[in-house]
Amino acid sequence: MNNVPNLKDFDLGFIDAEMTGLNFNCELTEIAVIRASGFNFSVLDEWQTKIKPWTMENAEEEALKITGYNEKDWADALDEETALKIFLEKVDKTILVGQNINFDLLFIHKALTRHNLKPTFWYKTLDTFTLGWEKLRNKPNARNLSLHEMANYFNIDQGKAHSALDDIRATYKVFLKLVNELH
Repeated sequence: MNNVPNLKDFDLGFIDAEMTGLNFNCELTEIAVIRASGFNFSVLDEWQTKIKPWTMENAEEEALKITGYNEKDWADALDEETALKIFLEKVDKTILVGQNINFDLLFIHKALTRHNLKPTFWYKTLDTFTLGWEKLRNKPNARNLSLHEMANYFNIDQGKAHSALDDIRATYKVFLKLVNELH
């Protein structure tokens, strides 16, 4: 039983990813991380990168428009494997946190498998949607507990929606509000 992880040994890794669409054959185009202390939630590191899709075969025009993807802005983007290796360094020994995190993790795990990379983060996660459901579901304006809805509820500037870095900054702030509201 000495191999049982101790929660106190983990920081929190707030993550957000953007993709070429919602179809599971779509690819990562952007990923962002805020690493925060698992003890007091202070920010330890912040990182974001654009990822060059290896094929645009399954890309959805609407998704590309929403995320602002264009060849010019992605000209210097990292290849997927390089981006994932840096991502794994950034989230090493973290509990991942995100808005509807399981959706992003499906794409991340698929990409990790494609490059024969292993997760460095713990398999357990925290989801701001779940925390929001606990705290906000009975509020009159609670309709879908999207990041946009919760950011508005807490008067948090969301920045540019569907930018991985702006979304994860908003998610981090929503998380702090939700955790404080639960106490």
